[in-house]
Amino acid sequence: MKLSVHVCEECGNTSVPARLICPSCRAVGFRIEEIEGTGSVYTFTKINISSVEFKHLTPYYVVLVDLISGERVTGRIKEEIQINDKVELVDIEEGAYIFRKCG
Repeated sequence: MKLSVHVCEECGNTSVPARLICPSCRAVGFRIEEIEGTGSVYTFTKINISSVEFKHLTPYYVVLVDLISGERVTGRIKEEIQINDKVELVDIEEGAYIFRKCG
């Protein structure tokens, strides 16, 4: 699955999620590009006990994923994982990137 990134028209910096102002050059013009949602786990934490609204998801992992295109995004994964595991984006639920292990 692909995900949308905002690319600054001035300097080319990519932002995930979208921003109103480029964090690199402070410009306000962006274009949207699609990138592959595959990458590797940079770090993670396992959530065993959650607030009421996320209780139905436990246990789950919150992950930082280094995408193959260079961006780093936060997401969620249900499977047990380790640092450097290969993952792919499979869904976006209420703004959260949902990953699964791959290859």
